This record gives sequence, structure tokens and C-alpha cells, in this order.
Amino acid sequence: MNGNTLARVPRPHDIDAAWLTDILAGQGHDWDIAGFTMESVGTGQLGDTLRLTLRYGARQGPETIVGKFAAESQDSRDAAAANNLYAREVGFYRDLAGRARISTAACYGAALADDGSFVLLLEDCAPARTGDQIAGITAAQANASMVEAARLHAAFWDRGDAPELAWLDTGEQGAPPLSQPFYPAEALRGAWPEFRDRHADNLTAEMIRVCDRFCERYEGYNAAPSRPRCVTHNDYRPDNMLFLGDESLKVVDWQSAALGFNAVDVSYLIGGAFAPGVRRDAEAGLLGAYHDELLRQGVTGYARADFEEDYRRFTFAGINVAVCAAMSVQRTERGDRLFLTMLDRHVSHVVDTGALAILDAG
Repeated sequence: MNGNTLARVPRPHDIDAAWLTDILAGQGHDWDIAGFTMESVGTGQLGDTLRLTLRYGARQGPETIVGKFAAESQDSRDAAAANNLYAREVGFYRDLAGRARISTAACYGAALADDGSFVLLLEDCAPARTGDQIAGITAAQANASMVEAARLHAAFWDRGDAPELAWLDTGEQGAPPLSQPFYPAEALRGAWPEFRDRHADNLTAEMIRVCDRFCERYEGYNAAPSRPRCVTHNDYRPDNMLFLGDESLKVVDWQSAALGFNAVDVSYLIGGAFAPGVRRDAEAGLLGAYHDELLRQGVTGYARADFEEDYRRFTFAGINVAVCAAMSVQRTERGDRLFLTMLDRHVSHVVDTGALAILDAG
């Protein structure tokens, strides 16, 4: 990953027009910013996102841009630092976005500081609307997200050993990464008892049964498949998508980008974006849309049956995220609803696909 760093990135309320102009000029945008106002947008828990309405002098740019900064919460900043999440997102926009094939917001400026803080200045995609994990998305929106995922994966297919992508790897040197790279066995086994106690009144018997079993037999799930690796998003869900209608979207929030296995993004989206009954009706069509697009993008040697086998394995990834992320970031009312919704849907996904059998086969 290339790019210079700063000593620190100021908090949003400390930046001024001169500082903003310098960051934008570093990426070739010679805009004469005279002032700006800010308002919060989005619901992310690992970063603070604001819309900046700009006032200009002679040299003008867009009326609004979006700024993304390190989270105000120290717990959330610590969680991000543990896995270099801010560096990953800055690196994605600097090094990968231009060849990733997936539709994402244009980056106007980026800085990563020595103290771990960062800023991204991005295209404001309004009137596109952020998806809502809890409310879910339409089948057409999910179909579009499958097409975009296939384009991302195809752009970096079988590049797991590429030296220029080594900064994305989360595994030991020379070895495949954990199949859900940011939450290994010890993280899940530490977080689940706390999560279970915190949310005891809202967990079903099936949720407890599946999660207990997952913790006991995690290694059965975590055996890395013998598949090509590629760049994956790893938090591929509606809250990280900007939809303009049902068939156009831009994918944002690249803090979890990594080298991994393609099916993790597919299973995570399908398992978490729908109530179980809706997901059952839409599932086959979405899997077909993804695999067809992967082939159109030039991927060969990856049969539909192999893809569906991988998809089944990665139904567990959403459980991992729901439990571990909930216990890593600042607790909020929406966060509780989000993580409980995710857990309920991903447990149902595991049960419906018969994936519990994988735990005993590893």
C-alpha cells in the first residue's frame, strides 16, 4: 500500500478550509474552498461520517462531499486499530478502487496518520439512499449487489499470492488467512458468553444451541477451502451500500477489505439482508445471478456446485461478525437491534442449509 502519512488527522470539528484544501490538493483537486458546514450522516460504528457543504472562491468543485473520520468512541477506534481497518480502507481507495470493477464512491482525498486516525473525502452519492440491514432490501437490490460482488471478486480472482496485495492478507506468512479473517476462534469464544449474558432475554433456544455448537467446533468451520483467493469486502451488507432505485448501487465502507474467499461476501449478504422466509424464496435466483456474472467477468474453473459448497460453509461468517463486533464497539440501541437481527437471520441460514454438519466434518 502506498501513500504518505500525517502525524495526526484532526477531529472533524477542528478542521478548517485551509486544511481541507490541502488534503484535496494532494489528490489533484485544486479547489478554492472558502468555508463549509457539516452534518452527520450514516450509522457506522467504526467511523464517523459527515456531509460537508462547501463554499468556494474562484476554483469550484462539487457542492457537497462526504468526509469519513476515525470514530469518536475509543472502544471503536481500538477495535479498528486491532485489525488495521482504517489503513485498509484508505489503501483500498488509493490502490484498488480504480481497478476493482465494483461501483463505489469516487475518492477526492485521503490521509492516514501515524497515530491511526484518518480521513477520506468521498463523492456524495445523494440522492442514493443507504440500505438498512434491519429493514432489509428488495430482491432486485440484492440481485444488483450480487452482480457488483462478482465484479469485485473477478477483478482480483486467484491473486492471493500477489506481492502487491500482501498488505491485505490477515493470515500467517505463506498460509491462507482464517476463513473469516478478523474474528478467529479465540475472539468468538471470548465474546459469545458475554453476548449471551448481555442479550439473554432476546435469544431463542435455537440461537443459543447453534452458537454454543459453533464455539465448541469452530475448527471444523475454519478449515480454509482449496479455492482461489481474491479481494473481498467482508462486511457486505445493506448498511454499506448506497441504492439509487432497485438496480443501481455503490458499495462503501472498505475497512474490512482483505484477501479471502469470494463466497463469504455472498453468504453474508444473502443470509443477513432478509427475513428467513423472504431469503428462502430469493436465494436460488441470487446465487445464479452471482455465479453467472462471475463467469461473464472471465472467471473459469469454478463450478456452480463448488460455489454452493463454499456458500454453505460461509453461512457461519455472519454469526461471527454479529457476536464479535457487538462486543468490540461502543454499545448503542440501534447496534443492539442490528446485531440481534443479524444473529437471528444468520442462525436461521445455518440451519436451513444444513451447515451444522460442517462443524463435525472438519
